[in-house]
Amino acid sequence: MADFYDITNWNEKPWFQTGGTRSKVIIENPENRKIYYFKTSLKKEKIDYKYEFWSEIIASEVGTLLGFDLLRYDIAFNSKEIGCISESMTQEGVNKLTEGVSYLTGYDTTYNPKDKNSKKQYTFQLIFEALGFFQLSRFAENIIQIIIFDSIIGNSDRHQENWGIITAYNDIIATIEIAKKEKKGFLEKQLFSLLAITSKAKRKDLENVVKNLHLIMPGNFSQIYDSGSCLGRELSDEKTEQMLMDKSLIDTYIRKGVSEIHWEGKKLNHFDLIRKVNNVQPEMVRKTIQKVISNYNENKIQSIVNNIDLNLPKKLVSNKLPIKRKELVIKLITLRIQNLTELIK
Repeated sequence: MADFYDITNWNEKPWFQTGGTRSKVIIENPENRKIYYFKTSLKKEKIDYKYEFWSEIIASEVGTLLGFDLLRYDIAFNSKEIGCISESMTQEGVNKLTEGVSYLTGYDTTYNPKDKNSKKQYTFQLIFEALGFFQLSRFAENIIQIIIFDSIIGNSDRHQENWGIITAYNDIIATIEIAKKEKKGFLEKQLFSLLAITSKAKRKDLENVVKNLHLIMPGNFSQIYDSGSCLGRELSDEKTEQMLMDKSLIDTYIRKGVSEIHWEGKKLNHFDLIRKVNNVQPEMVRKTIQKVISNYNENKIQSIVNNIDLNLPKKLVSNKLPIKRKELVIKLITLRIQNLTELIK
């Protein structure tokens, strides 16, 4: 069940920058000095996905129930807007989050995510190659878990900034110290660049690091975050009711849902992508799907969705998630898990 926070008197940190497509503000809780991220739903011009923040919260709770490592999201209100809130995964001066985009552009300098024509380069293959290049192949399974989780919620926006690796500064320093002891000053410098990950890093220098300094790169894969582009967040109330009256519309909607992660330059339906991945990494795929099946409980899913807004105060009752939309969300999750189960039969 999501908690409610009134963040009206919390301290905004406007000097920090954040990525993503939605309005996002970094704030500090004055009581414990912890840093949080507050996000509202996407709204611009003719687009108003007012239920998007609910999708983020539901995805977080459902994903956790199914055994995925999800960042927790709760409800928040800042006197003007309602949205979702999450505690920062990192601490200033202690560790850092390096988003996937840094690894991808560090590995392939021709990849430019800001160029729309380069979108098809954002592939499963590129991600795996980049992780291997930076001696981070141990996180391959995390990427597959994300792909499978996205198929359950229908997330269409798992771009290169929506996953990453958290590294403690002490681990970075310790790794550089190893380079110093081996009297490899040049490699020490390049290792620092490698860990900082800059798009300007030279491919040849990075190759020298990998070839000549055999180290296990420090870091832990982050919790899954920024998953709000899912669960029919863009559907109007009218379309929601239509779909509830016609299952074929729901089936079509699920079938048309695509993953942002491409396969060899092509955008595929979530389940078609998993089929492709299963051809090359069957053990990882089966392991994750079996975990989902073992944790799945229809009654618990219904309880999560139906009670997601239970802690919303009376003054904000107009922001509750409509009953019909809750019903559709439950159907979407249930049918998607059924489709997922079929993949390993």
